[in-house]
Amino acid sequence: MSYSGPGGAGVASGFLLFMAVLQLALGGLFVFLALTVPFVGEGMFIGAAVFFIVGVVLLVIAMRVRTSQANARRIAAEGIAGQATITALTQTGMYLNNNPQVKMDLLVELAGREPYPASRKEFVPLIMLARLMSGAPLPVKVDRADPQQLIIEWSRAGMAAAPPASGTAVSAASGMAGPAGSMPVSNLAVSAAGQSASSMDESLSQVQAALQSSGVPVGPTYATPDQGSYTTEQLRTYLREQGVAASVRIDQVMDMGQIVGDERLYTMQVTLEMPGVAPEQLKPSAAMVPLTAVPKVKVGWRIPVRVAADNHQLLMFEWEKV
Repeated sequence: MSYSGPGGAGVASGFLLFMAVLQLALGGLFVFLALTVPFVGEGMFIGAAVFFIVGVVLLVIAMRVRTSQANARRIAAEGIAGQATITALTQTGMYLNNNPQVKMDLLVELAGREPYPASRKEFVPLIMLARLMSGAPLPVKVDRADPQQLIIEWSRAGMAAAPPASGTAVSAASGMAGPAGSMPVSNLAVSAAGQSASSMDESLSQVQAALQSSGVPVGPTYATPDQGSYTTEQLRTYLREQGVAASVRIDQVMDMGQIVGDERLYTMQVTLEMPGVAPEQLKPSAAMVPLTAVPKVKVGWRIPVRVAADNHQLLMFEWEKV
């Protein structure tokens, strides 16, 4: 069993240690009561024994988790960097903080070595599940002494190798990419990061999965499988650096009634207005709007955006400027 998934190890070991101490303290309290309160000795001793047994078991598990956590830190600091492709996924039925434990069969690739199979159990945050099914390799660190011991570098798992291609469409409130004009809602938008946007840096495959589960008739939101691992923050960075300042007028809007993280799903049709260019009505699109910006989603309102000069389907809403 592994507790070294994102946020899992520290939380699990701390909680288990707290519960172990609590059980042992209750056991001690019951012994004290058994020795001081008349006529309750036998029942109190039995209760104390139960608390002591549970406490010792939890303490052993907590120590094992602490050891696993320390081993994961060592591998992260000293291990060999590589990547692993998931060849099979199995849910074990266990959960930690509502995050499912998943058994992953992996094909590990290290520089200068032949790829080899390995397996790992990991408590995976719900937000990362779509990332596991995207087909993109996961960054890993491998123990130098034992290649079967490895950790997944979740902090880097959403990173992509390149910015979105010019043929990719993106939405202004959450971040998605897809072949321009390929479907009714593939010209998506990303909100400006940090202030009004979601605190979760979703990958495009995760946003696509959320839209599909909402019932919106969405086609592919990215052109190639590797683009599914692009994150919304990468799209924002790309548009901040290369986007053109413009604005859009909301022509039509429909609330889909779905909330993902701290964003609400809408479908919109907007008219793009750029300096020196005739207004252009874009195709209807899906937009993930931060909950703080929902009152600003009104027909006729103009929203500042940054738009890719060579692909007007790729744009970012700047809700905080409204």
